[in-house]
Amino acid sequence: MFTGKIVFFERKTIIFTAVLTKCSYNQTKYMRPTIIDLFNITVDKFAANPFLWEKNDKEFVPTNYLETKQQVHVLAAGLLKLGVNRGDKIALLSEGRNAWIIGELSILHAGAISVPLSIKLEESNDLIFRLVHSEASIIMVSGGQLKKIRTIADAIKGIKKIIIFDEQDEYAGNEMSMIELMKLGNEFLNMHPNAVIGRSKQVKPDDVATIS
Repeated sequence: MFTGKIVFFERKTIIFTAVLTKCSYNQTKYMRPTIIDLFNITVDKFAANPFLWEKNDKEFVPTNYLETKQQVHVLAAGLLKLGVNRGDKIALLSEGRNAWIIGELSILHAGAISVPLSIKLEESNDLIFRLVHSEASIIMVSGGQLKKIRTIADAIKGIKKIIIFDEQDEYAGNEMSMIELMKLGNEFLNMHPNAVIGRSKQVKPDDVATIS
């Protein structure tokens, strides 16, 4: 059972404060857990079990819970390296894929707030409005949706960094690949191995989170 304050952010998206009053796993240790707490509990229980499936050229390939957590920590460390602070808004514009899940979890671990965006949004009005109104400073975007962001670049000056899931032949000044961000994250973790854990522990049950 949970109680939570619910507000509508955009169609088909609900932002809520993750306030759980009971948790069947360990009521003493995990009273009112955060989404990160629940994720860690699940990883501990099902570390080697497949969590995400994604098709490569020939077949669907699994990523287990532990591998997902490791990728989340590296990407979250990359966000910390970029200077992401608690409460910062990071937009997500992509088709459904592993990178979306890992990206959203990394945003949570960095203490930021994800702003999920539908690929059906028109860049000339709805997309600009949501990016500006949400005060997003970073956007994670798939290669398939990148054209929309590049088209409206002059109208979204608040976006400091564009993280692209798929490798591109060329990058604008504020663009970088997800692979490059992961490299930054690995370097950051080598210097600050507990940084992501420390930041994620600052996340409170009443902090805003997004279900998407």
